[in-house]
Amino acid sequence: MLSLVRYTLLAHAITASANSVRGVSEAQQHLYKPLESDSSKWACLSDPSIILNYSQINDDYCDCPDGSDEPGTSACGSLSRFYCPNEGFAARYVSGYKVDDGVCDCCDCSDESTDKPFSDYSCLQLRDQYDALVIHENSRHERGAHALRDMERKFGADILEDTADDSETTLKQLKADYEVHADQYKACVTNLASTKELYEQKLQRENPLMLRMEQIDIPGISYSISNIFTQAESYSETYHELIDIMNALEETYNKNLNDDVVNRNVQNFNEFMQNNKAEGTVSASFDRTQRDQIEEYLTEELPSMILKGTTHLPPAAIEGKFSMAKALVKVKINYCEKMHNTLKSLSDIMNDVSANYNVNFQDSGVKNAVISYRNFIAKNSKAFEPFKVSYGVLKRLEEVGGLVKAASSELLTPAWKEKTSFMSVFRNLASNLESAFGNKEQGLEALKSKVVILQEKCAALRKDYRSKAQQLEQLRKETPQDKVNNGENAKNRRLKTLLTKIPLICIEQKIDSYIYQICFNSEDGVIVQREDKPGGKEVLIGRFDTFGVDPRAASDRYTDELRIDYSESDLIAHLENDLTDYEVELLIGNLPQINSGLYLQYSRGDMCWNGPARSAQVFFKCDDRFKINGVQETTRCRYAFDVSGPLGCSTEYTFTAPAWSQDR
Repeated sequence: MLSLVRYTLLAHAITASANSVRGVSEAQQHLYKPLESDSSKWACLSDPSIILNYSQINDDYCDCPDGSDEPGTSACGSLSRFYCPNEGFAARYVSGYKVDDGVCDCCDCSDESTDKPFSDYSCLQLRDQYDALVIHENSRHERGAHALRDMERKFGADILEDTADDSETTLKQLKADYEVHADQYKACVTNLASTKELYEQKLQRENPLMLRMEQIDIPGISYSISNIFTQAESYSETYHELIDIMNALEETYNKNLNDDVVNRNVQNFNEFMQNNKAEGTVSASFDRTQRDQIEEYLTEELPSMILKGTTHLPPAAIEGKFSMAKALVKVKINYCEKMHNTLKSLSDIMNDVSANYNVNFQDSGVKNAVISYRNFIAKNSKAFEPFKVSYGVLKRLEEVGGLVKAASSELLTPAWKEKTSFMSVFRNLASNLESAFGNKEQGLEALKSKVVILQEKCAALRKDYRSKAQQLEQLRKETPQDKVNNGENAKNRRLKTLLTKIPLICIEQKIDSYIYQICFNSEDGVIVQREDKPGGKEVLIGRFDTFGVDPRAASDRYTDELRIDYSESDLIAHLENDLTDYEVELLIGNLPQINSGLYLQYSRGDMCWNGPARSAQVFFKCDDRFKINGVQETTRCRYAFDVSGPLGCSTEYTFTAPAWSQDR
């Protein structure tokens, strides 16, 4: 029978290896080849010490802590990444939880295995939209940069200073640093492997229970459980934030205006809360406390008890404590499912209010609630994604339960057993055994500590090694002209000259019930706000103070605005490459570098009533004409202006297309 099982596994491995692994790019397929030593096995990518059957790849169960065994299913959620070939458009990765959810996140729908998945746009349609976007943005930059160069020539700010450094020396030094870090990392990995092997051999001889615990992967199980409780905490916090918005709406809206949409939904809210009174006990701090308690039990108390080989608890208490922890995990999974449904029901109510309330009534209570809700949705969008928890964690807890049961019968419990006269007869024997356990505890703990220290050291060295490699690669790609163009001092001197020499350029724009005027000259520049009515009140928001350049912030604002401008299209969503930790990169080349990052600081404005003096920042983006696009009061009497004009253009910018568009 055993031979038949081995034959089946081997046959599956050979068949699977002959085909490409779903969700993996062609360039990465080699990472999913079976082990050379055993063609029926495969190792997790981030931790090759975890060996799986080859059949466990894409079996819809998350076995590897990095999710690398499930590139083609949603089993590992956001841990894994699914590769979209997207022929004709941007090849990219999408987060694992999006796989087989009924919606095409890949424009070629390769992430969906159903017959008729839903997709708004084909890859070729998206490519047309992308090409139009690039043409539009680069044309705008070309006009704006041309206008800026004209201004620089006119006012004598076009002289570039040579700021190039000795790139060859820098390159050699960085290469030497890279080689040192690479050698240190390789030596650490070798040391870690030998120490880990010694530790496992010692475990096999001296503490089989501990070896069994290591094989179960308690840290991995604890991590999965911690994620469940962290999700519960997030749901609890999100719930209270949403309830506060809805309570504020109920308390402040004008019932006499008879807005049917608002009245109906306030009533729906009250009925929902009446039917779900138990939700009043929702507590994020309670979720955190429970998570910390279970983490401590699984990662500290249980391993320590097994490592020492003794405990003060009786067998029934050992098993009872685990049963309580397991029950708590089940309860928390149910809680998450219930809270996800609750949040969806409440958001449905507020979505209706936000989309359909009567704007003509100008009800301040409703307007404030809608603004708060829209900000809430922007901040908490992840909370409304489908709740997915691998029920396999409960199955893995059963393995822990078997370990605990074995421990309860094998561990020494002198404080409990001494209560019986029979066990008192063997007190000396127990003492000797405890002494033996104590000796091996020291040896095992020392080895375990060394393994942990080496793991942390190797991780740090790996991070440094990769950082040096990236710096080296970047420096190798840079040309002397790039370094001249990136001379920040020269750039700042040009801007300072320009802002000093240009005449008093002022622009005006009506926004809501005010007219704003911004003057740029560094000597006489001011920002004025006046009411848009005869004899309207006029206040000074600020006088020119200083300027700065922040390209990173400008890039972030640029991508945020792209998402808003194309919110009715799937284009930007299909250009997002999902990275780890919920981070995303846009596959649009260096388009976000189109703006210079210039901002002007204005201060010493008129005093606010019972508050500070007014002040403002003016953030520029590239265009050939000056225009005030918007204004926000970010904090009390502190304003942020969004302004277009030549001053916002990066003269160093030359469009570099993303790799995917160059290959296709």
